[in-house]
Amino acid sequence: ANRAGQGRCRSILLRPVPSRFLRRPEPLVSRKWWAELPSWIALYAERGPQRKCYEGHTLVQDRHDGRRFEGCVRCECAPPTGAKVFACRECRWSVCKDCRDGAGKVQQQPRLPTLPQDPLFQRPHVPCLLQPLALPSNGPPVRPCRGSIIVVPGGNYEFLCSTEGMPVAAWLREQGFDAFVLRYRLLPRYGFADAAEDLATAVRLLRRSTRGPVLAIGFSAGGHLVASHGILARRENRRLLDGQVLIYPAIDPREWRHPDKHGFWDEACHDKVDQLRDGEEELIGGRGFAAPPTFIVGSTGDSVCPPRAHSDKFVSALQKRRIPHRYLRGNFGEHGFALQDCWTEPCAKWLARRFGRGTPMASPPPPPLLPSSSSSSLGFY
Repeated sequence: ANRAGQGRCRSILLRPVPSRFLRRPEPLVSRKWWAELPSWIALYAERGPQRKCYEGHTLVQDRHDGRRFEGCVRCECAPPTGAKVFACRECRWSVCKDCRDGAGKVQQQPRLPTLPQDPLFQRPHVPCLLQPLALPSNGPPVRPCRGSIIVVPGGNYEFLCSTEGMPVAAWLREQGFDAFVLRYRLLPRYGFADAAEDLATAVRLLRRSTRGPVLAIGFSAGGHLVASHGILARRENRRLLDGQVLIYPAIDPREWRHPDKHGFWDEACHDKVDQLRDGEEELIGGRGFAAPPTFIVGSTGDSVCPPRAHSDKFVSALQKRRIPHRYLRGNFGEHGFALQDCWTEPCAKWLARRFGRGTPMASPPPPPLLPSSSSSSLGFY
């Protein structure tokens, strides 16, 4: 069992792995490079019990004087002169007392785990499904179980973004779904085929061991992986997902070859970038396109995956083939906004309409039995 930002979680292995990868955690990136990590992975302001700014400086209690510190980064309000704030004395970053205590206008998400404790940043050689366990105070969901949803975080196929993982699974559980976060294999150690195999294995596993429909929700590159699942399933004559949710998805993979737009942190990822173009023409509506009923979100304020280059093309293919879908398009902010009311409320209604009936939620299923290997340990760990 691992500690996650939304409580405890347990891991269900997807493939045989050498036991040395299970004995002790191994970070995705060596600790000596942590100071160089992208800000959307480091997430200093959102991780662990100690409050910090996004540069990693510790926040201290101070008083706002209108000069030294900017307005609250959470609610964007300017506290009155003399008001208590928690501030960074190095970069003018501040949080008002109400937002610091969780009583502000902006709903606060539970804290994310630190990098050494984050299951999405550890054990990169161990693909698995991470299943959040309900906190004792919350208990199991009272709604019927509508099915299972696999949460596929983004991260440019190089990282897994924590804000698109456990918090999303917790929200889906509130909607009556059994939710699992997919930790899939990443570049540059692995290729696109490995990530696609991890998702396909997870889908097969849930179809065998759970009741009801099986869906997936993907963010950014995770959206590309979920959308690609339909293309690959059609090629191999496999069953499609029962539904999918794509949030600011990276649909057209051609930009991964562009020297100014690929966004890779590790230059070694370039060696496997051609694999990301598998199914390129099908994804943008060419022959072989396939998709289940889809809820898709594109933000006109997104400079990384603008709708005109990504989600618009996918929606056009859905319309052409008369595949049921709901397209939410508007200025919802820059790329990576993760769990926000602008899309969660419409998405909850869409899920309720399509998957409203379910079976009573039971205890988490027993560990699925996969083919054993003398060099691996399978099931929960």
